[in-house]
Amino acid sequence: MSAGQKRGVHFYLGERALRKWQDFANERTDDSYIESVAGTQQHVDFMLPADAMKSAKAGADLDSVAKRYLEPIAAMQDFDLEFPEPIMFAYYCVYNLFERYALHKQVDDWIIVNQALSAEGKLQNVRQVLTDALNLANEESSDLG
Repeated sequence: MSAGQKRGVHFYLGERALRKWQDFANERTDDSYIESVAGTQQHVDFMLPADAMKSAKAGADLDSVAKRYLEPIAAMQDFDLEFPEPIMFAYYCVYNLFERYALHKQVDDWIIVNQALSAEGKLQNVRQVLTDALNLANEESSDLG
């Protein structure tokens, strides 16, 4: 696949992961958790993944997204902040998409794909979603050529 096709697949899947995150966030009433190292109460920034996606599309960190991710990523790794598994994968997918396209870090292509597909939950969905993403990338590349 060309770099453009990979980007198309990443953003197609990232948008799906973002919608899963947003659906989850819209149902939440409690946005706080206790950070165990200092014992402070923290609040989940439910807009962070949407801001990350906006930055990834722009190719730059538009809203201090990298800084805003520091606490929740550390809290997730310390198990202070936990989400249901598909939601966790959706969150990490958008984070890694941001890292790759806004911060221009080396993130393996398959990390983003695997996290997005893991956010889907059901195996039958995974196959169809990946097929749709690949077909879309191929269509877009043929439209350019």
